[in-house]
Amino acid sequence: MKRKLLLTMKLTVLLLMSCLLQVSAAGFAQNKITLSQKNAPLRKVLNEISKQSGFDLIFVSDALKLAKPVDIQVKAVSLEEALKLCFKDQPLVGYSIEGQSVIVKDKKINPVLLSQQIGQLVVEIKGTVLDETGQAVPGATVKVKGTGQGAVTDTNGQFLLKGVEEHATLVVSYLGYISQEVKLNGQKQITVKLLVDLGLLNEVVVVGYGVQKKVNLTGAVSVVKGDELENRPVANATQSLQGLAPGLNVSVAGNTKPGQSFNVNIRGAGNLSQSDGAFVLVDGMAMSLSDVNPNDIESISVLKDAAASAIYGARAPYGVILVTTKKGAADRTSISYSANVGLTSPLLLPQMANSYDFAKFFNSATFNATGSKQYSDEKLALLQQYINNPTGMNIFPEANDNYYSNWENTANGVANTDWFAFHYKLFAVRQSHNVSASGGNKNTQFYVSGAYYNEGGSLRYADINFDRYNLNANISTQLASWVKLKLNTKFTQSTYKSPFSGFEDLFFHNLARMRPNISPYDLNGNFSEMSNVPYLQSGSSDVTKERTLAILPGLELEPVKNWKIMADFNLLNKNINEDILKLPGQIYGIDGTPKFVNRSEYNIPLQGGYERHVRGTNYFSPNVYTSYNFTLNEDHNFSAMLGFQQELNEYNRLTSSVQDLISPGRPGLSLATGNQTTTEERTHWGTQGFFGRFNYNYKSKYLVEINGRYDGSSRFASDSRWGFFPSFSLGYNIAQEKFMEPLKEQISLLKLRGSYGFLGNQSGAGLYAYAQTMNIVVPGPSGAGGPWYYQNGREGYIKAPDPFNPEITWEKVQNGNIGLDFEALKGHLSGSIDVYQRSTKDMLGPSLDVADMFGGIPPKSNNANLRTRGWELSLNWRDKLDNGIQYSLGVMLSDNKSVVTKYQNPTKSDPGGEKSWYEGKQVGEIWGYRASGLIQTAEEAAAFNKLNHSFLSPVNWVPGDVNYLDLNVDGKINNGANVLGDMGDKTIIGNSTPRYAYSFNGSIQWKGISVSALFQGIGKRDYAPGSGDVYFWGAGALAQVTVFKQHLDYWTPENTGAYYPNPYAAPAGSIGTFTSKTQQVVDRYVQNAAYLRLKNATISYSLPEQWIKKVKLSKVNVFVTGENLFTITKLAKMLDPETISGGYAPGKIYPLSRVYAMGVNVGF
Repeated sequence: MKRKLLLTMKLTVLLLMSCLLQVSAAGFAQNKITLSQKNAPLRKVLNEISKQSGFDLIFVSDALKLAKPVDIQVKAVSLEEALKLCFKDQPLVGYSIEGQSVIVKDKKINPVLLSQQIGQLVVEIKGTVLDETGQAVPGATVKVKGTGQGAVTDTNGQFLLKGVEEHATLVVSYLGYISQEVKLNGQKQITVKLLVDLGLLNEVVVVGYGVQKKVNLTGAVSVVKGDELENRPVANATQSLQGLAPGLNVSVAGNTKPGQSFNVNIRGAGNLSQSDGAFVLVDGMAMSLSDVNPNDIESISVLKDAAASAIYGARAPYGVILVTTKKGAADRTSISYSANVGLTSPLLLPQMANSYDFAKFFNSATFNATGSKQYSDEKLALLQQYINNPTGMNIFPEANDNYYSNWENTANGVANTDWFAFHYKLFAVRQSHNVSASGGNKNTQFYVSGAYYNEGGSLRYADINFDRYNLNANISTQLASWVKLKLNTKFTQSTYKSPFSGFEDLFFHNLARMRPNISPYDLNGNFSEMSNVPYLQSGSSDVTKERTLAILPGLELEPVKNWKIMADFNLLNKNINEDILKLPGQIYGIDGTPKFVNRSEYNIPLQGGYERHVRGTNYFSPNVYTSYNFTLNEDHNFSAMLGFQQELNEYNRLTSSVQDLISPGRPGLSLATGNQTTTEERTHWGTQGFFGRFNYNYKSKYLVEINGRYDGSSRFASDSRWGFFPSFSLGYNIAQEKFMEPLKEQISLLKLRGSYGFLGNQSGAGLYAYAQTMNIVVPGPSGAGGPWYYQNGREGYIKAPDPFNPEITWEKVQNGNIGLDFEALKGHLSGSIDVYQRSTKDMLGPSLDVADMFGGIPPKSNNANLRTRGWELSLNWRDKLDNGIQYSLGVMLSDNKSVVTKYQNPTKSDPGGEKSWYEGKQVGEIWGYRASGLIQTAEEAAAFNKLNHSFLSPVNWVPGDVNYLDLNVDGKINNGANVLGDMGDKTIIGNSTPRYAYSFNGSIQWKGISVSALFQGIGKRDYAPGSGDVYFWGAGALAQVTVFKQHLDYWTPENTGAYYPNPYAAPAGSIGTFTSKTQQVVDRYVQNAAYLRLKNATISYSLPEQWIKKVKLSKVNVFVTGENLFTITKLAKMLDPETISGGYAPGKIYPLSRVYAMGVNVGF
């Protein structure tokens, strides 16, 4: 199957490239020429024809010196027709078309000798490109202006151009330097010195509904260049953004399986309902970052404060991410292909204890709780014997029936199984392929691309696979000097396949608690039921196919100079189809008899089941806006914009399931005899907004920007539906002052900026929270709607509506930001500093307390506030050494913390609750006990037992238990009245919010070789395991005991310096009595979850120009790269600092992957 898929992919790429090449050649040949010239030099006319057609010009001998001026007036004629008219009155000059070139020659030249003459053209230009220190600049681009002819300097900064008209102009450019134009005027050898572009002050940044020069920005905006994302071996763009912009937080979204997207948040917590994600726009289209091919990205602008994001209104209260994809240019068609293929491996797998150590741990745990041991001394001896030499051992000495039933949670079996090593492969394969074509002429430009990504799963016996196809097309055409049309189209199809059929999280839960004394095989070598393999290979499957189509047609009019009218219409259609086939596992008895088995927690019917989930979203958003800009007296620059936007989002979901399949091989909703259930959901929402922006700057020194947005949302009643949200910002570029002129070369930018404004948030409210809604209840078995009304039938009913609040309205997000941008030391050093405060006011919170006799759930009201304060710092240094080595270094650091400033909780009850809020509470607070260590002696235990510890456990403490401190010295260990003023012995012992997010990166280039690295991490974060987190503790309920090598360091009379306390294991109904003595949230076991991770390292080599031009290529770059290469952390070794908040429980999650890959980029 994989070979067929790879072959199909290769053929697809080949056919696509062939089609693009044919389209390119045919497109240029078919480009129509429009000219209006009178008494013009032939060279000027031919250069214009070259621009419009895309054909190169080659001049033989001194042909142009013999040419007569040309009169020509044509409209939309072919290349051949235009050339005939140009040369019809030229007695001494002629031409011919050879491939993609027009050869202009003296008519006296013998056609037979023409091929020899072409090598002896008018001028052969040799040159050298140097920097301001006199060092060679390799990789600089040298183009003949007005033609497609060009070259790239070699490692010595030298270049060679043949067939150049002697009076041509060369354009020399290189990243980080000011481009130069050099007129040849007959010169055949030149030297060009490039000056450093001081801070790239003319760099343009994409902002809301337009672009601005970076030097004129007054809002808080970070920019990520597309080349920072290229070659990264990641599934989607969200994963590659980590550590690339200060204040941009990227975190695991519940799982890390192949293709999984990550959460993206800007500047921390925005509200208490966690509806604070960033608004993402891709080329003006609202869509998910996961649907974007990273190789298509030209740049990403992160808008962080009110001044930058206010123009987007209701969807952007917590920042905006603007993705701009690559576009075509009025140049020859260029085709590029890139690929990288690599291996993935689990980043972290815990080390299970061997079966002997597990049994000893288990015996200690059960003895501590119940006074009995489950593993006999004889069994311990057998386990040790098996570890020493398993040959000839009977792995099922207690076989009590044909199928070894009910062994999962018993001491039966003799083996030594590391279940993580058994289920995980060392490596899985991932690959990505991208092909693109871009080009155009003066009027029409295009960029089209296709991409394929595939990643296999790391589980050995589970067929896990993720596929994604991307198609992207950006086309713009100038219909007239004042009319421009554009069309952006993006299509994504992804398929995720796994055998879990709905029990994915449970599998990772079970994997951790499987006992190592159980063998994955039976006596005949078949997989045992306990191995879980029969369920993974039963034919069960969960296949989710997602298709997204986004289209944005747009029209731009410029009826008079600098007045533009723009209109576009964003249409997005997303369909998600999930098919779940549930089939029982098959095992074999000792006599070889097959048997179907199922597990209740996996919810797999013995006769099989089938589910279909169909979800669809249609999104429509028209935008109409107009802008005008003008300048007075060359110094006063004004611009203004007004616009209207509307959104309509329609969502529907249809779910149906059946049980007892007639034919498991042909599942269908109508091919079953058991129970069938069907549910449907349809929702919609809409917004309307009117917006405006005014900008003024004086000599790019004094800067002013004012934004306003008037928004309405369908989520609120008509009287509360609309809100006005203004913002303003100021900037002062001190470097432009006269008194700074002596330091101009040293300080090119020193801009102080500040902003303040409001935005509205609607996402915290339900779609119909302001209205009374009545729910239809379909009775069913217990837990599915209530008991049956009748023995053989279902009788539905309509439930009375809950109380509602018709006055629910916008949450108001108040933003203040002060920043400083600077560039100094001739552009070598640059950076920015921001300090901000964001206050979300009128959040939805609980209503006033009501009496129990009220009989309903009080509706929410706009009565809660949250304040986030933080800062950001970024520094960059770039330089070039005398030996030609170029290098760059970058550092980013940010921090914020959020505090509840208003909440309806007058008594401040349950302050330690995860979702309990009160005025003054810092988001992420961890409340727990303090401990002096572990009780070491009977005397210490007796002293502790004099305290009233019944709140924790009625069982007496013994040596090895945690010695909790009586902080309030009241003779009790408890949480007091569980209100802020009386929390007994509980106090704040940590905070789970990630703090001091940082990254640093570096790169070095020399003679085509490039090395880069990105480190990313969190400087401060706490994780506090609680009761039941057996992945950390090891001990727990009998069926949950999980023993890793770290857990073996537990307290015994012989190991009094142990890290872990006494282990306890007992039935689920009584285990809490014992673990309450050792597994409270306590400062002794608060984990330091800070980390440093080498996120990416890449080594690449670009082949020299003189090598690749021989095979008609413009670029060949080969590279090796790695992702998540190593981690430094003090967190417990069985936990990954990036995944402790996801999965079934901390640690019980598909692990993050380490990736090793190699690839190539080729330009045609």
